[in-house]
Amino acid sequence: MTNKTKKWRNPFYALLIPTGAAFCITAFAYGFMAFQQVNAGRSAASAHEDHPLFTWLRSHGTTAILVELGILAVLTVGAISTDNWWTSDDATTAQDTDGER
Repeated sequence: MTNKTKKWRNPFYALLIPTGAAFCITAFAYGFMAFQQVNAGRSAASAHEDHPLFTWLRSHGTTAILVELGILAVLTVGAISTDNWWTSDDATTAQDTDGER
């Protein structure tokens, strides 16, 4: 007789997805802002210079990227270190069931 237990998912994985997406968006916008500053001599490159996003990134961009990177690091370590805990019940149950035969 097989004993089916509810398989729990690691919640760190669910938190990694939006955090990673936010980091990608912030990093892309920060890189685009830096590219515009390098090419500031061209008239087309300075068209979006006063956009509120780029104004905010000039003031807080480095801090935002570092905070997001820190959160990503903590969530990654949490996901890796607790992965066995979230799946160990299923593996233990499967081994116990095989041993009873």
